[in-house]
Amino acid sequence: MATFLLLIGLVTHYFFYSVMIVRGKSMEPNYVDGQVLVVNKIAYHVGSPARGDVIAMYFPGETEKRFIKRIIAVPGETVAIVNGRTMVNSQSLPEAYLPDDLESIPDLTRTLQSGEYFVMGDNRPYSSDSRSWGAVPSSFIVGKVGSPLFQLRSTSGE
Repeated sequence: MATFLLLIGLVTHYFFYSVMIVRGKSMEPNYVDGQVLVVNKIAYHVGSPARGDVIAMYFPGETEKRFIKRIIAVPGETVAIVNGRTMVNSQSLPEAYLPDDLESIPDLTRTLQSGEYFVMGDNRPYSSDSRSWGAVPSSFIVGKVGSPLFQLRSTSGE
């Protein structure tokens, strides 16, 4: 019985859902260091990633660590950061999940190709994201992040 349960757990972890822990402050205030999250790995097999989704992803060129970021623009869209404001297809992006005074830098414009997503952290001044390393290919997306399950003791020492 224990072997069967272990097998079910492993299959679930590798193919359907996994757990990850937030490290760092790039997604504050919505996700904070030490929170435990569930990643839905099957969400994007039955649907497509959408603007506003928080995803678990591999950093381009890095397949060991997983990161969480928010999708800002999807394939075929043009994202621009102009004077600190984020625009998608020439429309100001409403970002209710961000503090009112938060601005994005640097100025840039990028049109996404098929299978590319533009992602940013919610804590823009402290996030390494598509503004610096470019669009994320869909093959690097692990799954959709749900609400935090619980908070571990802070791992950053702050």
